[in-house]
Amino acid sequence: MLKIYCIDIGNTRTHCATVAFDGSIFKVEASADYMSNEFAKEFVEKSLFSKSGASAVSWCSVVPKYSELLKSVLVGIDSMQLTCENSPLVLDIISPTQLGQDRIADAVGAGVFLEPPYIVVDMGTAVTIDLVDGQGRYAGGAIAPGMNAFASYLSERAAQLPEINPAEADCSLVVGKDTKQAMYVGCAKGFCKLIDGLIDDIANTYFAGISPNNKTIFTGGSVSLLPKGWLGNRKVNLNLAHIGLAKAFVYNRKIV
Repeated sequence: MLKIYCIDIGNTRTHCATVAFDGSIFKVEASADYMSNEFAKEFVEKSLFSKSGASAVSWCSVVPKYSELLKSVLVGIDSMQLTCENSPLVLDIISPTQLGQDRIADAVGAGVFLEPPYIVVDMGTAVTIDLVDGQGRYAGGAIAPGMNAFASYLSERAAQLPEINPAEADCSLVVGKDTKQAMYVGCAKGFCKLIDGLIDDIANTYFAGISPNNKTIFTGGSVSLLPKGWLGNRKVNLNLAHIGLAKAFVYNRKIV
C-alpha cells in the first residue's frame, strides 16, 4: 500500500491529505488545513510528513514564495511538484504555464470518478470551471468571482443591505418580497444561474447531447456556501485536488 502526503498550497489556506493507493483505488485517509504563510514552518515543527505515515509527497502551489519555502523543507523527502510539464493530462490551451497547478490537480482527480468529457467546478475565492474533452485533454475553462464575493459585496458596500448566508437561499424564488429575499435572488440565485449557464454552454459544445448533470463534479472550500436546494444531488468531492496529486505522482513514477 503506497501512501502519499498531498499538499495543495493556496493564497490563504493550504489543504493537505494523506492518500493511499493499493494499485487500483485512491483513498483519502486524513486531511487538514493550515495557513499558507505558516505551512512550511508547521510542516517541520509538527512533523506532518512523518506522522502521516506516507512515503512520498506530491504537491502543487499557486503562490511562488510559498513554493520556495516548501521546497526548502522537503530536502531528503521523495517529492514531486505537479506542473504543466509533468501533467498526466495533455493541456490543450494557449499558455500551459499560466494554468494554475491546483486546476490541473482537480482535472486529474476528477478522472478517477468520471469518463471524459467532464467538467470540474472548484469553488474558492474565485470559481473555476474546467473542461476535460472527449479525448481526455484539458481543453480550457472559465474563471469568475466566487460565491463569497457575490454574497458579501453588497452588504460591505451598501450600509442598509444586510449580510446573507447564500447556503440558505431559496432558489425557487423569482422575486424577493423583502430586502433579504431580493438579495438571495440577485446574489445567491444569480451566482447559480451564472454557473449553470457556463456549464450548459460547455455541454452544448462538447458533450454531444449528453446531460452535464452526471458529468460535472464540484469541489473547493466554498461549496458549503452554495444554496442547498440548488446543489441537491450534484457530485461533490472536497478532496479532488489531493486525489489528483496522488494520481499524478503514481503516473510520473510509473507505479502500477
